[in-house]
Amino acid sequence: MVKTNLIATTALGVALLASVGQAQQMIPDLRVPIPPVAPTDVTQRPEQFGQFLQRGQSVLDRPRPEYDALGLRYGSFFLYPRITADEVFNDNIFATKNNTRNDFITVISPTLNLRSNWSNHQLNFDTGASVGTYARSTTENYGDYFVGSDGRYDFSRNLAGLAAAKYEHLHEERDSVDAPTTSRHPIEFDAYTARFGITQHDLRIGYIAGIDFRREDYQNGAFPSGVPIIESVRNLNVYSPNAQLNYEIAPRYQAFIRANGDFRRYDHFDPGVGAKRDSNGFRADVGGRFDLTGVTYVEAAIGYLTQQYQAATLTSIRGVDASAKVVWNVTQITSISANALRTAQDANTAALATNGNPVNSPGYLKSVVGVAIDHELLRNVILHGEANYENDDYMGFDRTDDRIDVGAGARYMFTRNLFLGGAFTYTNRSSGGRFATGQFNRDLLMLRLGAQL
Repeated sequence: MVKTNLIATTALGVALLASVGQAQQMIPDLRVPIPPVAPTDVTQRPEQFGQFLQRGQSVLDRPRPEYDALGLRYGSFFLYPRITADEVFNDNIFATKNNTRNDFITVISPTLNLRSNWSNHQLNFDTGASVGTYARSTTENYGDYFVGSDGRYDFSRNLAGLAAAKYEHLHEERDSVDAPTTSRHPIEFDAYTARFGITQHDLRIGYIAGIDFRREDYQNGAFPSGVPIIESVRNLNVYSPNAQLNYEIAPRYQAFIRANGDFRRYDHFDPGVGAKRDSNGFRADVGGRFDLTGVTYVEAAIGYLTQQYQAATLTSIRGVDASAKVVWNVTQITSISANALRTAQDANTAALATNGNPVNSPGYLKSVVGVAIDHELLRNVILHGEANYENDDYMGFDRTDDRIDVGAGARYMFTRNLFLGGAFTYTNRSSGGRFATGQFNRDLLMLRLGAQL
């Protein structure tokens, strides 16, 4: 059965060359390449939302003209189809401490990326899916998909308007601390995001300001007995106004201050806490960016964050805010990168209740630190190693979780249209405190065949 699945997915990956695939954790992914005629100067390509790429690129990011996809040209647009077929072995599919169960999962992931090729402005469209089929535990099968668009309007050389919108249908992974451990099926939800902003760049004083919106709609689950798990109490809208002011101290040395609001509004009364989980939050930081001749790039910030809940039964989440991004090109073929981020996350009443815990925790302070190494063994062979640490510190609730993910992978590019990847990931989550729960160990082994145009 497993061998048949692997052969079938491999054949499908080659046959559906006109589609595009999504990346999986711990496998270095091929980025959507710059069109042969770049829409803008390569040093000014937007990265994420309103951010602009620095000159320093890691080994994984930099272009490889002999292996990058060329895309299909349609007037002033380039279309990049791609598909990946993965065969995954997971030795603990339910992420449990005891009575673990293993399975093979076949994952087919097509995507399409449409990129404009204009001298000014930019407009992009993206769509894709990821369909996972379990060999034995068919109740875990899932089908995720998304569609989105983003764009930039250049009012002048230094001033631009930004906009983005996206719809996603997703499922909550079993290893998530917010997933009810005894749900009959993975919890599914829809996410709607929109962003609007304006940015001034390439001047000594610059800024970016805007507002983000996110809507989440959860589907109810069920216990094995058939009793429903009411997840709709998690349905909410999040409004996040934000602003950042940049000052160039010297060429490639920049200081900044930024502030972000976080206003969360829930649709329904949460019976577990006797109120809605509505809250108001903000974060404020000071930091800097340093680009040392393209070899080393550092961005770091520190500040304060807080999330104040309106319900009297819920305490607040507050603490030091910190983030960092570092890229160090040790040599022309080896890069080391590091990232750190802290966020305030709401707790899921259903997840806490199914473990027999009280449900009056507002949430937890999530701190994540990761380090990755990429090495170009050959021009078409990329090696990748990664280690990530996560700490979840619950508020008003005696529980602290620590999670470690360590893995290694490689990608071999046969041609610009066909590539092979593989990865291994080890995960460990421990939990401490009076209400400790959710401990597990897991090994993931993945083999990938990908195709692109």
